[in-house]
Order: sequence, then structure tokens, then C-alpha cells
Amino acid sequence: MSYAEKFLNAHGQNAVIQRTVPVSTKVSIKRSSRATYNIGLREGYWEGLVLADVGLQSGEVLTIGSDNYLVQSVNFDPASGECAFFAAKANAALTHKRLVETVDKNNNFVLTWQTLNADVPAYIEVVTYSLRQFDPGLLEQTRYLAQVPKSKGAQMLDRFVLDEENLQVVSINNAGLQGVSILQLGIDVRPD
Repeated sequence: MSYAEKFLNAHGQNAVIQRTVPVSTKVSIKRSSRATYNIGLREGYWEGLVLADVGLQSGEVLTIGSDNYLVQSVNFDPASGECAFFAAKANAALTHKRLVETVDKNNNFVLTWQTLNADVPAYIEVVTYSLRQFDPGLLEQTRYLAQVPKSKGAQMLDRFVLDEENLQVVSINNAGLQGVSILQLGIDVRPD
């Protein structure tokens, strides 16, 4: 048993990895930013150490107390023998919907919104002019950037609902993080 494993077992916080069968573990976690120019970044990004035997992966949701964290990346730390991770603290729960075509009793095609995931933990950033200044890849209609688990299968033109506001996926970045999709969301004016 390594020193880090002994430390985590003795002093780590209890955590649950949200899988089909939830897995309990111990973690040590701290803020990964001391940003003063954007207070949201200070609260949003975290880093820590988790027991290696649980096999934590990018895109998984880690629950500590009443807070959910979307794991961005995980790597084995040879110095401690455990896994180091970076995560974004979920600050929203989104409803994921997709427009599907069905046939009614009169054999007419009807478009309806099907809920795929009623509770998707996400880290949301409001797109400001300051952010647009430093990220030339933001589309004009983008109102929010959302980090969601890639396993949720977000597609272009899907709808995400944030506090009763309908948002449309206008861009998906699946290349940056192994298990996390970064979505650009714009206002969705399509009817319910």
C-alpha cells in the first residue's frame, strides 16, 4: 500500500463514480485555479487524486457530497501510485432532447421532441464579449459553452433545456477531451 493510498483512505473525501453500478472511492480534491479576473473559473475547475483501482475515466461524473464533477482528464501518477484528475464542477443539469419523426393514426408524419436524458450534469459558461475576444472559434449565435459527458451522444441540432430555456446545439467539439463534448449552444426558436 502506497503512502498516497494510505492518505486517501485515512483522510480522503468519500466520493461516488456515477456508473450503471455506482462505485464508491476516496478522493483528495482542490481548486485548480486562483483566477481573480473570472470568479466562475475559480469555482468551476478542480483537480485531485483518486484511488487507482477504481479506474476513473474522462467523461465520468464524480459525486462528492451534493456536488457533481465532470471528469475532464485522468492520468496515472507514478510518484503516488494513484490517479490524478482534472474536473469541472457541474453548475447545471440539462435536459437532452432530439427531434424525432413519427407517424400518427392518420399516417401523417409528425415531428416531436423525445427526451433522451432528463438530467445531464454539465459545466456551463456564458459566452461574453470578453470570451469571444480570446476564442475566435465561437459562432455568432452561441450563447453558452457546455461541457457534457461524450457518452450522452449529443448531435448537431439536438435541444438542451437549461432552466426552461430551449437551446440548440450549433457546434460540437469532440476532439479536445477524451470523454467530454464541448457544445456551443444557441437559442432554439423551433416550436415545442
